[in-house]
Amino acid sequence: MTLSGPLWRNRAFIRLWIAHVTSGAGTAVTNVALPLAAVLVLGATPAQMGLLAAASSLPNLLFGLLAGVWVDRVPRRPILVWSDLGRALLLLSIPAAAWLGQLSFAHIWLVAFAVGTLTVFFQIAAISILPALVKKSQLVDANSKLSTSEAVIAIAGPAAAGGLVQLFSAPRTILLDALSYLLSALALRGLKEEEPQPATQRSDEEAAAGLRSAAILIYKEVGEGIHELLRTPLLRALTATSSLGMLAGSIAAAVQMLFLVDQLNFTPTVIGIVAACGGVGSLVGALLAGNLARVLQAGKTLVLGKLLWIAGSLLLAGADLTGFELAAAGVARALVGFGSAIYFVNQVSLRQAITSVRLLGRVTAARRFLLFGVATVGAFIGGALGETIGLRATLLTASAALLVELALLYLSRVRRAHIA
Repeated sequence: MTLSGPLWRNRAFIRLWIAHVTSGAGTAVTNVALPLAAVLVLGATPAQMGLLAAASSLPNLLFGLLAGVWVDRVPRRPILVWSDLGRALLLLSIPAAAWLGQLSFAHIWLVAFAVGTLTVFFQIAAISILPALVKKSQLVDANSKLSTSEAVIAIAGPAAAGGLVQLFSAPRTILLDALSYLLSALALRGLKEEEPQPATQRSDEEAAAGLRSAAILIYKEVGEGIHELLRTPLLRALTATSSLGMLAGSIAAAVQMLFLVDQLNFTPTVIGIVAACGGVGSLVGALLAGNLARVLQAGKTLVLGKLLWIAGSLLLAGADLTGFELAAAGVARALVGFGSAIYFVNQVSLRQAITSVRLLGRVTAARRFLLFGVATVGAFIGGALGETIGLRATLLTASAALLVELALLYLSRVRRAHIA
């Protein structure tokens, strides 16, 4: 492979892109089908939906730091492949349990937690491997292409999921996600070990020193990632602002599906259409992310993305007050998708550009540990608020947290950041 050619002639990037597309297609389906299984099949309460939202973020808090060390110490391709295979098997248990009449909320929660654990390893490995497969100057383009594909999937996937759930039930629809992970693993098996061997390979030293010394070494390596995150001003600022965004997102996620079903009276098919509108917005945002960064620089693009995100969040919370619920919800999701796409493409590119490849796994894990720890707390808060102050008020509370994040982005050094 040569790093100097266009990305579409980069075989390693194409393999990664194919895996991203196939697994993303199934995930888009399950993001609709799994919570609908809890709401429609099991009649989950707001508190239970908060628990379900927490199930996906809790693994980052429990295993994120260890995952970062692991990713920086071993070849990353096997982590990606085995994570895909494990997620496929776990998701297959949902339709199997439903077929046997044994599906329960505890089962759905445990699967969500286990899938979330494997996703921690997969996502950290995927973020860490990309800078070794493309040039630094291609990072925004590569992340934009991945986000563009994800946005296309987000248009078709949720819409298809809503229809499939209505036709075949939520548990059976989850079969598609399991198949997608198998296809992703197949694509990744052909990804050659082209990333440099991590600089912290110490297996011989650990074997000689024993378990205690190995634990000390792991602790030291975790500390290196945390130190890099805290000592780098831009990384520190991005992490602080993103923590508020994660809190807001997890509060909203805990009650959003219930809001669409109970407050707006949307059917699964309509919910899929609304989610697809978010995909349209994400597609436009991903396509424009690179151009906006060149015109505004990455930092100002982050501010713009967050502003659009907030506008969509507020509109969704008041969708039923407009008299045009479906149109308002669709536009709201499109604004959130557009804003989040240009925000995430530029944010992850900034982090990849300023962080050493040798430390990227641990820095990413340290950041995710904090962010998803906040997200776990937010999911519980969202469930509790949904039970006490109502669904709309909970969504408005999440929007208020996003407004605080926007103010911090604008006032911090992030607004002036750019990628060389």
